[in-house]
Order: sequence, then structure tokens, then C-alpha cells
Amino acid sequence: MADKLFLLQMAGAPGSGKSALARLIGRCAGAVVIDKDVLKTAALATGTEDQPAGRIAYEGFFGLAGHLLGQGHSVVLDSPSFYETIPAKGAAIAAERQAPYYFIECICADEAELRRRLRDRPRLPSQPSEPVEAQTIAPAGAYLRIDTTQPIERCLALALDYLGLPATDV
Repeated sequence: MADKLFLLQMAGAPGSGKSALARLIGRCAGAVVIDKDVLKTAALATGTEDQPAGRIAYEGFFGLAGHLLGQGHSVVLDSPSFYETIPAKGAAIAAERQAPYYFIECICADEAELRRRLRDRPRLPSQPSEPVEAQTIAPAGAYLRIDTTQPIERCLALALDYLGLPATDV
């Protein structure tokens, strides 16, 4: 477990590998992973329509992130980042809690692999089963972009190096 406090925003289209990589980073770094789809699925389960469920999910998403950072836990945020407010809110929460903010965009450069992932994965009700055409919105400045068609061990090594954390075996 790492002693470094940070907020990491994972981003990328559904099926890009961000959730799998987020979970590994969380485990290796001792960080709490917050998955927006879990929160949105919970809102949908109450009968909330899709768009309000998404807004509720993001409010909980960022509220939990700030709360956990305030308790001294590093946080990995897992969402596509299709809106400018996503990296802006993440960076603001990190600054408020005096923690560094990092952003990793995951891509799957192989369209057939992306379709296979979306088809074969266990899927929450809030997750699509087909590719999404929306564009990831990244923060201004430097961030890391990882093609997750590489072996997951390589993706994890790149992410941990970007975060300034020691490499680990998966």
C-alpha cells in the first residue's frame, strides 16, 4: 500500500479497459475506487430516469471522492469523462484536499476487441452493450493515455510510473 495521497481520474469510452485498470491501480496503491456506473445503477434501481440518474451518480461520485480524500484515502474515479465538468470537478476536489490530481485516458485501439469486451463483460444496467461515439474530455495540461490492447501488466506499470508509485506484480 502506498502512503501517497492522490486523486486519479480514469477516463475513456465504455469497454476501453478503464474499470479493470482502475481496480488494479486501486489494489496496488491502496486507493478506494469509485465506479460511476455502480452509483448510476443504484439510482436507476429506484425508478429514476436515465438523465437524472446520471446527475445523481456524479453528485455522489464527487461527494464521496472529497469525503474519502478528507479522511486520508487516495481515490480512483472511474467514469468515461464525456463532459468538461468531470476533469474540472476532479481537479478542484484534489486541490481543495491538497492532493495531486492525475488523469489517465484508456483507449482500445482495436474496434473488434472493443466490441468483444462490451459483448462479453458482466454488465450493469447503466452500461452500454455497444460502442459509444462520445469523446473523452481530458484536462488541460499533461495526462497519460494508455492503449489497453497491451497486456494489463504493461498498462499497470505505465499507470504506476505516471503516479510515481513503485511497480508491483499483478
